[in-house]
Amino acid sequence: MKNLIKILILLFALNSYSQKEKYLLFNKNKDSIVTFNSGKTIYYYIDKDRFLITGSQNDFNIEIDTISLEEINKIKFYSPEELSKEGHNIIESMKTKSLKTGKLKIISTYNELFKPIYVIEELTSSRFKRTRVWWDDISGCLN
Repeated sequence: MKNLIKILILLFALNSYSQKEKYLLFNKNKDSIVTFNSGKTIYYYIDKDRFLITGSQNDFNIEIDTISLEEINKIKFYSPEELSKEGHNIIESMKTKSLKTGKLKIISTYNELFKPIYVIEELTSSRFKRTRVWWDDISGCLN
């Protein structure tokens, strides 16, 4: 019974942690938007990391809206490198806890850790576009 309670607490903690929104800031001077397949697949490239907006392989709904400067001021922004380090730390913690409990949880992508991820792009000085993205992080998770 004690082990079951520990496992439930661990799963609840990981699940509640993973639900926290993560935000990346799109910088027009160094980042880019790239399209493939005649515009059917669209990515944000931020710091050389690829974030899927939409595409034929994307089973998710497109989520795009606008937010105000007031809302932006409440957001903590991350770089892809910071998200990668945080994801690596979470996975290492999960491995350690898995060894103790004997239960292994497989994470195939950082998108399972960071739900949802948004990219913020400036439209005007007071309005910003918020786009839900999916991190194309397969190689990052294998490291």
